[in-house]
Amino acid sequence: MRFFLFIPLILLACTQPETTPSITGEWSMHQVIQQGEDVTSEHDPYDERYVIMHADSTFTSGGRPFGENSGKYSFDAEAMTLFLDSDAGPEDDSHWKVTLSGDTMVWDGAGSVWAEGFRIVNVRPKALP
Repeated sequence: MRFFLFIPLILLACTQPETTPSITGEWSMHQVIQQGEDVTSEHDPYDERYVIMHADSTFTSGGRPFGENSGKYSFDAEAMTLFLDSDAGPEDDSHWKVTLSGDTMVWDGAGSVWAEGFRIVNVRPKALP
């Protein structure tokens, strides 16, 4: 009888708690796809664009040719959706469906046919040795 009581304890010890996905931190733009075409060279010609998702639900971004931006964001970890509320105004706001895999975060545009044609692949910058 003790054996059967012991099995559930082992199973409980082996299960790992689910972690909530986090997008906080610095991300570098890796690739931009528009309507199925790679347009990274137009959107990040100097390979320097970035976004920083701060823990207080604000973001900052920068890099040529578009310059700096900031604002607030709302991330729904259950639905994996992101809303960027840009300080530049409502015409610069955007909605995204997010996929996280290791050090890669993919944003697929949402909210309009035009937005749905976009995919942005962001990666965490690698630390230098």
